[in-house]
Order: sequence, then C-alpha cells, then structure tokens
Amino acid sequence: MLENKRTVNKRSLYGQVANTLGERIVDGYYTQGANLPQEAKIMEEFEISRTALREAFKLLSAKGLIESKPKTGTKVSLKKYWNMLDPDVLNWCFASAQSKKVLADLFQLRQAIEPRAALLAAKNGTDEQIAAIETAYNKMEAAEYGTEQTLISDVEFHQSILAASGNGLMDAFGTMLAEALYRSFDITTHRGEEYWQASLPMHKAVLVGIQARNAERAHFEMLTLLNVTDEGAKQAV
Repeated sequence: MLENKRTVNKRSLYGQVANTLGERIVDGYYTQGANLPQEAKIMEEFEISRTALREAFKLLSAKGLIESKPKTGTKVSLKKYWNMLDPDVLNWCFASAQSKKVLADLFQLRQAIEPRAALLAAKNGTDEQIAAIETAYNKMEAAEYGTEQTLISDVEFHQSILAASGNGLMDAFGTMLAEALYRSFDITTHRGEEYWQASLPMHKAVLVGIQARNAERAHFEMLTLLNVTDEGAKQAV
C-alpha cells in the first residue's frame, strides 16, 4: 500500500535546486517571511537558467514553502502555510535540526486519531477490511528484521486500520501520512531487533481487539501501542 510519493525529481536540474532550497527553508537558513535571494544570485549559484529556476519555484510554491508576488519578490512562507504532510517537506523536516519536534508533533497527531480509528474499525470494519488488517500483521511477523518489508508491513497495518474505520477522512489521512509513518517507523526500528519483536504482541493485541469487535479494547490497545512507540522514538532520536 505504501508508495513513494516524493514529487521532487532530483535527477532534473530544477529538481536538485528545489531540493536544496527546500532543505534550506525548512532548516531555517532562509527566514520565514523574508525574501529569498534575488533570482540572479540563485541562478549564478546553481548555474541554471531562469526557466529552470522558475520550475523549481513552482514546486516549492505548490508545497506552500514560498510565495511570489509582483514587486515584492519571492518570500519564504510562514510555517503555518507549509504542506507538512507533503512527502518532500516531511523528508526535509526529518533531515533538519527540527526533526525531534516534527516527530513529537507526528506522534501527538497519531495519538489523537489512530486509537479512535481502531475503535471505529472494531465497530464498522467489514470482514474483508479486518482480514486486510490481519494480513498486514502477518506480514509484520514474517518480515525479516532490517529489511524494507519490516517498515512497509508496519505502515500497511496502520493504514488498514484507518481504512477500516469507515471514516473517509481517516482513510485519506492514512494515505497522506504514509511517508511520515514510514520515516517514523524507520527511526524507531533502529532501536534494534529486540525492540521490534517486543512491539509485535502490542500490534497483535490491537488486531485481536478489532477482530473481537471490542471497540473499547481496540482503542486501549492502540493507544498503549502508540504511547510505547512514542517513548521509543524519543530515545532513538
């Protein structure tokens, strides 16, 4: 279910420029609300044409990082306008000095949404949707630690629960958050195979609660899982 949703093609010249500028903006090298350097200076630094630079600006503008207005130039947008669920923006954030804060914000968001999704999945999930959650969990158990499948199966498990909630916005949230989940799981998995193995029974408890159609138990088990994972993430970064 997880797809690579990065939109910046680093193989293109303008993609490389957009990536570098995006990293600088997110890391605070360029101040929010301030103008970017003049186009001529950026063109000289990266040895690119104005056309290529404008393409890079289009990418960054679509992500909410910059805004261009006549006579005022191109400014760095305030953070509240950034598309924080954009895969590229997330990756730039996780690679920046603010990675701990972004990870903490992510877990708070998940703690607010996923336990409720598990509760709703127990109530509303179809047999096929609950079977999909079980399939994802089985993939987690079968995955060899340290491989990409370890992370992909974990993301699929959580996405399947959001999909089974019966809430279209929660389902969409799971799709939008795929890259964020992948990155956060990547961080916590680095704590070691013992930590990964210890998390499996907690995932299984969520599954069992949903299979039993026990909404309160599903909610409790998901919240417990996220709380433990949150603590693990804080120790890992």
